[in-house]
Amino acid sequence: MKLPLFSAPIQAWRLVLLLSIAGGWPAWGHAQTDDAPEKVENSALTGELLYEILLGELNLRQGEPGAGFSLLLDAARRSNDTQLYSRAVDIALQARSGDGALMAARAWAQAYPKDRTANNHVLQILLALNQTAESLEPLKKEIALAPLPERAVVISLIPRHYNRVTEKKLATEVVHKALEPYLQANTTGGAAWTSLGRMRLASKDLTGALEAAQKGLAIDPQSIGPALLGLELMGRQVKEAQALVIQAMRQQDTPELAMNYARVLIELQRYADAQVVLQDVTSRYPQQAEAWLVLGSLQFEQGQDKQAEASLARYVNMVKQDSGEDAVRGITQAQTRRATLLARQGKLNEARQLLAQLPANNTQERNNRLLAEVQLLRDQRQWQAAFDVLANAQSNAPELLYEQAMLAEKLNRLDEMEQLLRAVIAKAPSYYNAYNALGFSLADRKIRLQEAKQLIIKALTFAPDDPFITDSLGWVEFRLGDLPSALNYLQKAYNDRADAEIAAHLGEVLWQMGQRDEARKIWREGIKSAPDNETLQETLQRLKPEL
Repeated sequence: MKLPLFSAPIQAWRLVLLLSIAGGWPAWGHAQTDDAPEKVENSALTGELLYEILLGELNLRQGEPGAGFSLLLDAARRSNDTQLYSRAVDIALQARSGDGALMAARAWAQAYPKDRTANNHVLQILLALNQTAESLEPLKKEIALAPLPERAVVISLIPRHYNRVTEKKLATEVVHKALEPYLQANTTGGAAWTSLGRMRLASKDLTGALEAAQKGLAIDPQSIGPALLGLELMGRQVKEAQALVIQAMRQQDTPELAMNYARVLIELQRYADAQVVLQDVTSRYPQQAEAWLVLGSLQFEQGQDKQAEASLARYVNMVKQDSGEDAVRGITQAQTRRATLLARQGKLNEARQLLAQLPANNTQERNNRLLAEVQLLRDQRQWQAAFDVLANAQSNAPELLYEQAMLAEKLNRLDEMEQLLRAVIAKAPSYYNAYNALGFSLADRKIRLQEAKQLIIKALTFAPDDPFITDSLGWVEFRLGDLPSALNYLQKAYNDRADAEIAAHLGEVLWQMGQRDEARKIWREGIKSAPDNETLQETLQRLKPEL
């Protein structure tokens, strides 16, 4: 017997309660956000209303989200219940009905104009629908509703909201309008100009982004936002940004800002400048452990062995009792470099003993310790010893099998190399380096060239922008005799990454095509960057060009 919509309130209550206890549906009540106004008297859930909620949920269970959404949104409007509004929005989103979600969110925000959650839903849904222009009013409200102590943080997060919109210039204009009341205020000016600067940066207006950073720092010299934006602009080769960063460092004088500055200098390959900054940090803030690690690593790369050992040892002693992930990662990096320093002095056994003390509390840490020892032995050209370390480990981890395959190639055990690489592919089908390595090996040996090409193309599907895989494709085209195609791929690879091995391959193709002056030029660049590269040296010895 079918019950009318308004009947059986007690049975409806029981059924909704039982279903909510069973975890099937949400238990509706009167909970609301802290800043929502007190409910009016007609917000009580009557029997008729409960039955409407029940029918809505039943419709959802039966695969009819449209009907369920309509019933629950109607129930939300009649009850003025925030949880029902939220449920209606969720239903529409799950059904991928952006318009329905927006309608429900707007009804919620209209019912509760001071509810931050409701307004935030409206803003986020508008941006997901790419309705950028319509987002202005909800964005203004998002800022205005934020309590004063939180307002600068809310403003700082605005660029994240607009990260995925396609109309970057329009988004910048919208944000600028919303931020106008806050740009000149001492409490919000730094954050507001930083957010506007980041929006300009996203729309590729580097000059405008720099101007915003400068204005933000002028209004609030203690705001970290303009300085971080300046660092990002430095990384984008905006020369004037460095002066801003230096000014911020004088005004704020924190080791964290100085460390970020040093990292950008390293990215720009300004190693001497970075070292000066790091030495200043370790001098004035000797308890800043990370500074010792970065300084020691830089000294290591620059061949300053004694200084590197002292800095790295200082770091290890400072964090050796720390079991956190960052400390374990840092200790592994420091001890690996210290082991290399020992090996350079002919103390290979001591170096291996040092690596044996690395953390090994889980599988990943044990694998990292093995890889560190293997890399140490590789650097010393101890191919067999490195191979034995991995063979004795008897690990099925793809990264270890891959390393073992590369060592098998060094030992000229090519059948074993192929077997190991195929094992990697079987265990980890997306491990693109294995496809590339196998394909390149076949091409280099001039065997099964079509199979080699297909393997390399497969690798490119996983990493289409990897210059080393593009280099491999160029090399297999060279082996197949398609010199124009080979030149196209190798030139692209070299433009993306001026590596010595890519230079060797590109130079050889140019040489065979009769462009010998250009080939010599590429080879000279390769020698300058890596004079000991084996592939480049073998190519030059075989072709004997006069450089």
